[in-house]
Amino acid sequence: MVVQRYIWGVLFALLALGAFLQFLAILPIIGEDWSILKWFAIGAVIYLAITGVSNSIYENNFKFLRTFTHELTHTIFTFLSFKSVRHFEATSHKGGEIHVVGGGNMLILLSPYCIPIFTVALLLAKPLLQAQFMPYIEGAIGFSYGFHLHNNWLQTSNRQTDIRKYPYFTSYAFIVLFQLLFISIIFLSFKIGLAAFVEIGKGSVEKLWFTVQHFQQHPIGG
Repeated sequence: MVVQRYIWGVLFALLALGAFLQFLAILPIIGEDWSILKWFAIGAVIYLAITGVSNSIYENNFKFLRTFTHELTHTIFTFLSFKSVRHFEATSHKGGEIHVVGGGNMLILLSPYCIPIFTVALLLAKPLLQAQFMPYIEGAIGFSYGFHLHNNWLQTSNRQTDIRKYPYFTSYAFIVLFQLLFISIIFLSFKIGLAAFVEIGKGSVEKLWFTVQHFQQHPIGG
């Protein structure tokens, strides 16, 4: 079982390499017109500004929202895994927890550390809105992603029982993989819309396969 979990870690690490190469590949595409990220960047800056005064005004609200989001992400992926939740709790002072009937899997346990659920929801809603609302939803996407990154920065650590459930190498390889996938999807979505979900996934695998073939044909020291 332990060996199998490390094998999964190696697979996630390889896929993360492909996702990183794909991220590098989309930068020139986005760089053709960085202004498409203007409202996204404004939303992220607004989140940072609000966070700057949160210690004196919004501290408990943000603590609750971070905890609620963490447990909500667990819950969403519990349902997507065809399991059920027996208990859900989120507080601003005692943390939170959910009880998954039958126990959680890797996606349920690690999803809060790498999948921006609010950002994904906004990306999916974006095509349904008229053009005049685009600055608002793009700003909200930036705001939500800033919240996601801040949340992960505060919550991701070796002390987390979710992360310790698996070898650290496997857990962090999984987290890095999905962080890379989603930052690429978000950026590219401002250029091609929801097709970014497919293009980033396909492109990451293709980049990894190309890299493997390259090293087979041109081994180091060969």
